[in-house]
Amino acid sequence: MSKLTICGGGNAAHVLIALAGHIGWDVDVFAPLADEAERLQAGVSVRGGILANYGHKTVMGRPRRISATPAEVIPGSELILLALPAFAHGSTLQSIADHLDREVAIGALPARGGFDYQAFSILPNKGVRIFGLQTLPWACRISTYGQEAEILGTKAEVDLAAAPAAELSRITQQLEPLFSSKLSPHSSFLSLTLANTGQLIHPGIMYGLGRGKEGDRFAQDDIPLFYQGVDDPTAHVLQSLSDEVQAIAGAVAAVLPDFNPREVATLHEWILRAYPADIADGSSLRRAFNTNRAYVGLKLPSRPVGPNSFAIDYKARYLAEDVPFGLVVLRGIAALVGVRTPTIDEVIIWAQEHLDKQYLVNGELSGPNLVETRAPQIYGIQTLAQLAKA
Repeated sequence: MSKLTICGGGNAAHVLIALAGHIGWDVDVFAPLADEAERLQAGVSVRGGILANYGHKTVMGRPRRISATPAEVIPGSELILLALPAFAHGSTLQSIADHLDREVAIGALPARGGFDYQAFSILPNKGVRIFGLQTLPWACRISTYGQEAEILGTKAEVDLAAAPAAELSRITQQLEPLFSSKLSPHSSFLSLTLANTGQLIHPGIMYGLGRGKEGDRFAQDDIPLFYQGVDDPTAHVLQSLSDEVQAIAGAVAAVLPDFNPREVATLHEWILRAYPADIADGSSLRRAFNTNRAYVGLKLPSRPVGPNSFAIDYKARYLAEDVPFGLVVLRGIAALVGVRTPTIDEVIIWAQEHLDKQYLVNGELSGPNLVETRAPQIYGIQTLAQLAKA
């Protein structure tokens, strides 16, 4: 094993530092946001590394270097992992572009929609390989910053795409020892974009459970559960979103013969495949969410509004990331293949009001904030031929 550089300082970065260091990678960390580099270094110095707890099992890894300066940690990297929200991918790629070695593999965990469009627009002549995971291999949370993280649940299987696709085998061999999850290769980034379940689950549950509750206030112990709180109306929204993705995948397959729609699972299929040992009752989509022990105790994102008083946070990543880098990308692909998406449209319109953005206006992706998304149209993809080439 050689040098791996992790970009980020959040939940996933903590787990990756522990796991990669534990199995023998030389780990550097690029943490450019705010004071993350200093806080990480201070935390690591307390225990000599970062712990990742699986409940009954604990591993530790120590990074060699932590820096907010790309020149100090990016050169010499064999793998670079973007353990970052999608809205930080672009700025991070721009920061590291001049320090990359040729043939380095750069991957996003998770990729979210349109990662390949953005990566190749920023790194057109760098000779790099890119890859992306459909989702994180685990649900995880920081216990103590720079010192310890908890792995709440591990997915049995996670989808992976790479460009060029010929690199899939090599990248899979490098990554699988890091995770307890099996990596399932996709034939293209387009299928990975359509198969991204976070773009359905997160905005769908926020819409289903949060719509009309803008004025509600909760004591800390009474903040509603997120996944376990899915009710029948919310499950219906999630099912409708999933059905529309299936329609998009079918339409893409009808015009792009090399596209494999079977790589785009329904939401119910995906959750049963990802958590086969954690779901007590998979008889329905709602019950699969309600009885998934990997989701136990996770609550709606909230913000304090007074002493022991909290409101739903409608600007949390579940909307701020998964709408512009998820649903809007889906909507852009749907427009190219002529598929109507009434539920996707409904959730986008509701979410953009809470985000103070405009993506979808009068049924068209023409809002002034569309440039902040990864919709294919932003990258000059306006026709089916251009979609096929991309």
